[in-house]
Amino acid sequence: MKQFLKIQIVLLIAILSSCNQKNSPENRKIDTYQNIKEELKDTELKKVTPKANIEELEMEINNGGFLQYFFNTSGQNCFATLKALKKNGKSKTAKLLKSAIDLINPNQLSERELIEKIRKREVEELDDEKVKAGLEKLDEMFYKYPDGSLDKE
Repeated sequence: MKQFLKIQIVLLIAILSSCNQKNSPENRKIDTYQNIKEELKDTELKKVTPKANIEELEMEINNGGFLQYFFNTSGQNCFATLKALKKNGKSKTAKLLKSAIDLINPNQLSERELIEKIRKREVEELDDEKVKAGLEKLDEMFYKYPDGSLDKE
């Protein structure tokens, strides 16, 4: 019985020690958009052939908004996904995605040029406070699911 108690105490000390290390100031760094961008500086997303992915759009926006959608690999699919939304009769959601694309593309680059900027993580507009605020408004509208379920009907 004493041996069992000693093992429990040793395990408890190990767990508490581990928790203390995880809560140290250097380990409590909050991952902000800026921190993540800095860590990924000079890395490109894998070049892919854009493909429609409505489910991916929904997951990304529900997890981190349009900002996350365009920052991650998903953003490369924005134009193909926009076409799929229209084809599936999800016109209100398509309008939200189109508005988000327009916000991050004020210079009206071609689809190919914007996709390349997204792939290279060179969309400076994602750092602009007005653009971020606009994307957050679009997030709020998206969360209301104006077209109902995004699953194919």
